[in-house]
Amino acid sequence: MQVCTCLLEGVGKMNTLKQFLRVPGTYIGIGVALAFQLIFFCVWLTAYDGVNERADKLQIAIVNQDTSMGSKIGDGLQKSLPFQVTKEKSMEKAKEEMDQYAYNMIIEIPASFSKDISEKGKTDLNVHINQASSMMAKQMMESIAKQVHSNVNKEITNNKQQAIAGKLQAVGPESIEMLKGLTKESVGLKVHKVNDAKGFSVNMVPLMIVLASFVGAMIMSMELSKVAKQVGRDWRNFLSSQVINGVVSILLACMTIGLMKTFHIGIQETIGNVWIFQTIVFFAFLSLTQMFLTLFGNAGMIFNIISLSLQLVSSGVMVPQAMLSKTYQIIGELFPATYAVKGYFAIIFGGGNLSVNIISLLFIILITQIVALSVVGISFIVKRERAVGKDM
Repeated sequence: MQVCTCLLEGVGKMNTLKQFLRVPGTYIGIGVALAFQLIFFCVWLTAYDGVNERADKLQIAIVNQDTSMGSKIGDGLQKSLPFQVTKEKSMEKAKEEMDQYAYNMIIEIPASFSKDISEKGKTDLNVHINQASSMMAKQMMESIAKQVHSNVNKEITNNKQQAIAGKLQAVGPESIEMLKGLTKESVGLKVHKVNDAKGFSVNMVPLMIVLASFVGAMIMSMELSKVAKQVGRDWRNFLSSQVINGVVSILLACMTIGLMKTFHIGIQETIGNVWIFQTIVFFAFLSLTQMFLTLFGNAGMIFNIISLSLQLVSSGVMVPQAMLSKTYQIIGELFPATYAVKGYFAIIFGGGNLSVNIISLLFIILITQIVALSVVGISFIVKRERAVGKDM
């Protein structure tokens, strides 16, 4: 009797499994899971291939204010550093360029550099590192700053030894041997963190907001697309979706600001500017994900997954865009995440230009809305012609 009961339960479970396998949604779910794995592997591994070899694309400025020893050191650094090194005439100009993401680091040789070494025996080399950039770029610049400090000290020590050795030739070889023990550092290192924000967690905020916003937009667009199929696609349907998108974007921006305040994340812009920016960011993500679903139906989810992966690697939030291949740099310029990341760097760390990023996002919204609207219009015309044909 127990054996029969077990067999019946087993048959019932098999019937349930068969019912699952008969539903197309089961295969769609499996396909999406496989697509995520395949797409992320292909995109991320190709995007980050050769990143270390392109480290020389990072930008460093040298500002030499010392006309004596500093000129020689500045020329030596420009030739030896494996980066794009530019000489700037003033710190004001260099900092303005850094605020616009032109430079990752500024090496400043102060006007009193040679004088302090001659009179006091020591001086400082000033290094300014832009914090409004990816963690990888900041870590690389900190490492390079230490290397520059070490190299400058070696050069100064060698110059000292040669100068003193020339003056003490008559004293005897024992004095020259003493000079070889001259190891005291003549140059100190002062690291100035430009556009700095306190706390490690703030470095994760741009990535977190972009990821949460895009995934949220992707899922919301998918659900609205399902509703659209039930209601029927027409102009009123499309306009209703845009109203919902706009209202949700406004509410989500309010929620984002509230969460940033709750977790004590400092902002360098006004609350009004942050609210406008986040509203536009989320609406841009909704417009993009909606466009793919309007164009390709359910298959649009695959394109949304691809765009998610592409935006994460090309936006500059994890790896500087300068270290990516030219192809991925161009891809980054086409998607909204790049401008969302730059905007949040400006909001959290300072520098940058929020209005420029807002204009770029509005342009993306305009293009994606035109494409989606065109598809809806063509679909409406085709359906109307078919209906007229049937009536005839």
